[in-house]
Amino acid sequence: MASESPSMSKTDRNLWSAIVSEALAYLKYNAYSHRALEEGHPEVAQVFQEVAGAETIHGMNHLRVAGNLKTTLVNLRTVTEDESKEYSTMYPKMIQDALDEGRQDAADSFALAMDRERHHLEVFTNALQLLEDKTAAAAAAGEPLVSAPAQAPVATPGSGMGITVDGMTMETYVTAATEIDRERWRVARLGRLREVVFGAQDGLLSTVALVTGVAVAVESQTTILVAGLAAALPGMLSMATGAFLGSRAEQDVRRAEIAREAKELEENPAEELAELVVLYQREGKTYQEARHLADEIAEDKELWLRTLVEKELGISPDDTTSPTKDALTMGVAFILAAIIPIIPHFFLEGGPAIGVSIGAALTALFFLGVGKGRLVQRSPVLQGLEILAIGAVSAGIGFALGVLIPRLIT
Repeated sequence: MASESPSMSKTDRNLWSAIVSEALAYLKYNAYSHRALEEGHPEVAQVFQEVAGAETIHGMNHLRVAGNLKTTLVNLRTVTEDESKEYSTMYPKMIQDALDEGRQDAADSFALAMDRERHHLEVFTNALQLLEDKTAAAAAAGEPLVSAPAQAPVATPGSGMGITVDGMTMETYVTAATEIDRERWRVARLGRLREVVFGAQDGLLSTVALVTGVAVAVESQTTILVAGLAAALPGMLSMATGAFLGSRAEQDVRRAEIAREAKELEENPAEELAELVVLYQREGKTYQEARHLADEIAEDKELWLRTLVEKELGISPDDTTSPTKDALTMGVAFILAAIIPIIPHFFLEGGPAIGVSIGAALTALFFLGVGKGRLVQRSPVLQGLEILAIGAVSAGIGFALGVLIPRLIT
């Protein structure tokens, strides 16, 4: 279905609003009819079905008046493109959003619909191929036919997702489109590695230094535990709050920049079009190639804005940040790591407790570095040794302070 354009007249916009309203009414009345049948009220179900049929006729009339009923060839090309977008872009994003918000029921519904969209894409692509072959045969025979501008590449026959378009299988195309969305969200989740590493590392380093210093300076196990927990809990709150505020500030800045770019696009489209041409030229295209691309993109205002945001500002228009998740990740990582050097002091005292505490913290730091190295595809051992060395220095400083400070103040 075509979307509304800013250049539409009020009547055109009203027509589209009526089309959407009638389509929604048809969907609801059919759903209500099924529910009535389930509850044993066939007479009510029939009423819903009759009205749903009337809404369909109204919607079709609106579509015809709006000029959206083209030739069958054009209609097939349009729906093939729409189904491709729904399967490869719209539903994967909806599924991810639902999972992020804990709505497994919605994610399952979207996944089921996405699977059917794939089937629809196959059916429409096959139908398009058959009709184009039929049209070409009629033209070769000199028979009258309804012509339409070429808007889609010619597909070659095949079975299922083995259908090819310009030498590319539909399965490869859909897989690539889906992978793009998955990669975007995977990278966003991987970006939270910073919160995990920073929170865990800070929790281990600060706590092992403090607990070691206090344990060397005093003999009271209660004092050591109170000092460790008093440092760990406020530290967790401080780190989580900092992560939340930092992520929120980043999100606000990104949204403000996108809003500013949208305003510039509305106020001075000619300049923004020129900027798009320049950006493509800097990528190595000729002026004519850049202008052609810019003109095509400018036909879709939303695509135009997304392209400027990505190429001119260097930011993604898709909001993948989550201040709440960043804060929870940071806080949980900090407290889980901070408790490691404290635990030995619950069961041991004196030198053994200090040794086990330092050893546990250094071991945790090493494995934290190894995990980080695997995720960023760098030497796990070197990454582990790097963080281990920092932890050893921190523990040494804490030990030294625990020995020196009591001597200085006595």
